[in-house]
Amino acid sequence: MYVPNSRAAVGNAGTMTPQTELVRRSQQGDVQAFEELVRSCQQRVFGLIYQVLRSPEEVEDVAQEVFTKLYFSLSQFRLDSSFQAWLYRIVVNQCYDHLRKRRRTPQINYSDLSESEATAFESLPSLTESRLPDIAKTVELREISDRLLSLLPPGDRMMLVLKEMEDFTIEDLAGIFKISKNAVKLRLFRARHQLRRAYEKGRLPRRK
Repeated sequence: MYVPNSRAAVGNAGTMTPQTELVRRSQQGDVQAFEELVRSCQQRVFGLIYQVLRSPEEVEDVAQEVFTKLYFSLSQFRLDSSFQAWLYRIVVNQCYDHLRKRRRTPQINYSDLSESEATAFESLPSLTESRLPDIAKTVELREISDRLLSLLPPGDRMMLVLKEMEDFTIEDLAGIFKISKNAVKLRLFRARHQLRRAYEKGRLPRRK
């Protein structure tokens, strides 16, 4: 079982969040703390898994795999790191494993980010920054966003959700997906561009 070194423990003593405290207690074998930790993050985990798999029937099974993996690997987590980023890396890996089992993982080759694409990316508005006033929080727009997201490959969809809905930084995403920051920018740019073109042309998937 991992025991944080004294310097890390002291350094975090005054700034430890409730969630980090649950992690620390879980690392020391507190089962109740681990159950509370799972409850504190399970809604987001379920939501992210659904965004990738698009299959409610499979979400619970994959979530169970995620939390099982979390339980057995929690000793490796350092308290001075981002727990959310570390947890989502587990979610990403388990989703990819599940997709490989389904033989549905798309194989996508990405070229280097061109200068024009990089410039366009930097000026491109966020997916959540809708130009439509007073509708951003309506059910209709949320439904449109969900249908648009279904157009993307699972990996790009997961990355865009983490960036736009969970406010992860480019650096965070590079660590989660184990790719360069430039590759993250490229994939986000192309995902946003694909969604924008589909929206402008009215090419939305049919409602299920």
